[in-house]
Amino acid sequence: MIVGFRIDERLIHGQVIATWLKTLGVTHLIVASDEVAADPKRQQILKVILPQNVKCLIKSVNDVIRVLKDPRCDSMRILLITGNPQDACQIAKEIPVLKEVNLANYGSITKPDVKDKISISPMVYLDQEDVKAANELINLGLKVYTQKTPSDPVKSIAKI
Repeated sequence: MIVGFRIDERLIHGQVIATWLKTLGVTHLIVASDEVAADPKRQQILKVILPQNVKCLIKSVNDVIRVLKDPRCDSMRILLITGNPQDACQIAKEIPVLKEVNLANYGSITKPDVKDKISISPMVYLDQEDVKAANELINLGLKVYTQKTPSDPVKSIAKI
C-alpha cells in the first residue's frame, strides 16, 4: 500500500530519510523519474544514503505505474516520490488508490530561471505548466497539500 506520495525535486535526501521513512513506517521507497531511471550513477548516489531495511526502486514513470498495479504492492509500505507535478499527474491518472499528494519541495532547483513562478510555500515554486498539473491533480480528486516534515502543519491547496 502506498503510505505517502511526495513531489520533491530532490527525490531522496536527508529529510526524507530522517523523518518521512520513520514516521510512515516505510519498507519500500519508489522513485518515478524518467531522467534518473536512465542514469545509473545518479541512482547509485540516491540509494547510498538509504537505511539497509528500506528497499528502493528507481524506474521510469511508466515502469513505476506497472509496478504499482502489481497486487504484491498491497503488502508493502511504499513511499512514492516523483520529481515534478507532471509525473505525479501521470501516475495519479493510472493508480486510482492514490488519495493525496504532498507537493513538498519543487521549483527552486530544477527551474531556477523560470519567470512568473508562483510561490505556494517557502519550498514550492510553480510555473504555469506546473500550476496546470497541480490543478489537474486536484480535479482528479486528490487532496493536494504541502508539508515539509511530518511535524510541520499541513497546508491544503484547493486550487492554484
